[in-house]
Amino acid sequence: MIDHRIHTFLALYKEMNYRRTAQLLNITQPGVTQHIQYLEALYGVRFFHYDGKALSRTPEADRLKESLTKILTEEAELRSILEGDQKTSLRVGATKTIGDFVISPLIGDYLEDPSHHLELIVDNTHALLEAIDDGVLDFALIEGFFDKSKYKYQLFREERFLGICGKDHPFADSIIPLEEIFGEMLILREQGSGTRGIFEQILHSQGYSLTGFQRAITINSFSAIQSLLAKTTSITFAFQSIAQGNGALSTFEIEGIQVAREFNYVFVNEGVAREKIRVFLGGIRDADRAAAPSLSIPSSL
Repeated sequence: MIDHRIHTFLALYKEMNYRRTAQLLNITQPGVTQHIQYLEALYGVRFFHYDGKALSRTPEADRLKESLTKILTEEAELRSILEGDQKTSLRVGATKTIGDFVISPLIGDYLEDPSHHLELIVDNTHALLEAIDDGVLDFALIEGFFDKSKYKYQLFREERFLGICGKDHPFADSIIPLEEIFGEMLILREQGSGTRGIFEQILHSQGYSLTGFQRAITINSFSAIQSLLAKTTSITFAFQSIAQGNGALSTFEIEGIQVAREFNYVFVNEGVAREKIRVFLGGIRDADRAAAPSLSIPSSL
């Protein structure tokens, strides 16, 4: 059983405010202070300090948070074992490209076993990394950038990052000079999404930014983006999977720019996550492996 003061630490680490933490935990603000002081005395270090009026975390707080996330994941596994739970449960996150367009066959095969249960969260990269930090997920499949010094990770596959437009757009199936895209209506995912981050990095590497577009709109739904691409002369930049199998869409490339990015399993508790990934990948049939070798089990797992 995890000491209740640990939960106070985790809540304060996330909220960074003693009053909100007290309200969240339904305890007094002095009670929050006492819990933190107890832990600081126990470990002989400071976890939080004020920089003027702003509460800040110390590096020791970051290290404790990382360790506690691993411990809480293991504690949840142990509780399930001790309670005699015979089912296999996975708590998986996926960024929207992967969740909506890539892993449906994996999920279907995994759930063919009636003892297998699944909780799937499809969200942007920022939200999934927070869920990993909070111990909500066993692992997440992430298409965007993340701090590889902070998280453990394992390659799932690589995928091309391309321009996408309607099949009747002048750019369809073409190679376009970079300067030509700025006159088009650009559709972007929201801040924090992997695809947006990758596209912004590409622009920056060429000396441009989003301000160069005459018109740019933000939509957080790939289904809505697909529909608009098919019905308007708009463009977007995303992974190839979004256009595959959709007869209303085509892809295009930017002259001199070829981009492929990793889809990675991301996690913090390596011992728990690797076994969970093995179970998840166990749903891939041999025929599927032959047809789609990019989905094969990584040899290092």
